Amino acid sequence: MKHTKILFIPILISLALLASGCEEKMNAELMAESLQDPFTEFYILGPEGKADNYPTDYVLGENGTVIVGIVNHEQKPVNYTMEIKLENTALPLPPDQQYISLGDNETWEKAVTITPPFEGTNMILAFSLYNEDEKEVLEEDIRLPYRDLNLRINVAQNTSDNGSTPLTAI
Repeated sequence: MKHTKILFIPILISLALLASGCEEKMNAELMAESLQDPFTEFYILGPEGKADNYPTDYVLGENGTVIVGIVNHEQKPVNYTMEIKLENTALPLPPDQQYISLGDNETWEKAVTITPPFEGTNMILAFSLYNEDEKEVLEEDIRLPYRDLNLRINVAQNTSDNGSTPLTAI
């Protein structure tokens, strides 16, 4: 019985130290998480859901698809507005892709269809994300995007004709 008491006391002390160490680690992790700077992830993926194979060559009148993702790590709910412009010309977006509300640590990821309205080479397709709670105004009517991404694209005229080949006399 005496030997049991002698073994029991060090075991209790070890358990108490272990429990306080675990609690201290959990408190340190929570504190580090709360001290983290708030941020938003904004990304584009190709149609296969990977960060490659972006559609960069378009035919006028046809469209391509990219996947756009937003992840809110702002430590509060945020209202975002997204714009897509080709060479500073706004492209239409449905309201559910233009106005996005996300809770903290919530992710929004959608396929977005791009239909370029004019031809050109090496043009900038700009994706801009605005945080409606933290508007940064450069001039009276010019707002700076909270996050922005760019792709370079080419848009060519449809060169295919009706598919027939001309007959030539021999």
